[in-house]
Amino acid sequence: MPTHLELVTQAAQAVANIDPDTVTQAFVGSLSTHNLPARSAFGSYVVLQHFVAHEFRGSEKFSQVGCFYCGLSQETKRVETEERVLNYPSQTHHTSIQYSAYDLSSFAHRHVDKPSPKDLQMLRDIFASLKALSPEAQLSDLVKSLQGKLPGNKLERMKLLETFGYAGILCPQDQDHYSEGFVTSDDANSRQPPEFYKREWAYPVRFWTGRDGVNESLVTKYFGKYL
Repeated sequence: MPTHLELVTQAAQAVANIDPDTVTQAFVGSLSTHNLPARSAFGSYVVLQHFVAHEFRGSEKFSQVGCFYCGLSQETKRVETEERVLNYPSQTHHTSIQYSAYDLSSFAHRHVDKPSPKDLQMLRDIFASLKALSPEAQLSDLVKSLQGKLPGNKLERMKLLETFGYAGILCPQDQDHYSEGFVTSDDANSRQPPEFYKREWAYPVRFWTGRDGVNESLVTKYFGKYL
C-alpha cells in the first residue's frame, strides 16, 4: 500500500512534470464538450503548484493519524484509479493529494479537446456573469449565475467554482489560496464559516460573498490568452 513518502514524492514530481498551459487549455476546451476528466487536471494543478515533498508530521488540530501539511496518513490502503477521475465531479477531491497526484500523472493519457470559439465565448460569459453579481451575493447566487452558461448539473458548477476558489479568483482577501502557496490540510479544514450550509463548499470559496468579487489579476494569469 502507498506510504506517505511515496505519495508526496509522486505529487511533487507530477506537478513538476506537468505543463500548466496544457492543463489550462484542457479546462477551457472542456466547457462546451463536457469533457470532465480533461477538466479535472486544472484543479489538481492549481492545488499542487506550490506543493513540496515533506516528512510526515501529525496534525496539530485533528487526529494525528493525518499529516498536518497534506492530510495523508503514514500509509493508505486505497490505490487511486482512473475511475475516480472519470466520475468527475462526484469522486473528485482536488485537495486530496493522492487524487491530485494521480490526476496529473495520468493526464497525458486522456483525450483533450482544443478550445473552440464556442469555448472562448463560454469562458467570457462565465466571468462576465460572476463579475455582474451584486455585493450582497452569496454562494447560492454563484451557482445560479452559471445556469445556462455551460453544460452540466449543480454539482459540476460547484466544482468549477471551487476550482476558481483554489486559484484565488473567488477568494476573500483575508483567506489564503493555492496560487500564493500551498494551504496546509490543517489550515484549510479548520477554517470554517459559522453558517453550516457553507461548510459543504471547499476552502476558500466557502467564505466568498459578492463583496469579494472576482480577482481580475488571477483571471488574467490563468486565462488571459483565452479572453
